[in-house]
Amino acid sequence: MFWRRVRKIGAKEAKALAEESNVTFVDVRLPKHFRKSNIPGALNANRKTVHGVLNLEDKAAPIVCYCYSGFSSKTACRNLERAGYLNVYNLKGGYPAWKRAAGGSEP
Repeated sequence: MFWRRVRKIGAKEAKALAEESNVTFVDVRLPKHFRKSNIPGALNANRKTVHGVLNLEDKAAPIVCYCYSGFSSKTACRNLERAGYLNVYNLKGGYPAWKRAAGGSEP
């Protein structure tokens, strides 16, 4: 089953990756939730069309997708991988995990 092949990354690992490389964070939640709170610098995109919106020259650059629970971001990861992106990760626990790792509460 495809879902088992999606590479997952924890919030702390994603933060460390962002400090050492040029990571693109993709938030696939609804725009109203993205506007309310997000990972700084993240792009907001639809999980079904993200592969057509994201246009990175370096297909090997890391991409971390997130949503609220992890289901929608799995779909985004699959679509990005099908478009040829090589280092795509799904943020375990979604945006709430990121907030907890940053020492904040959930929005």
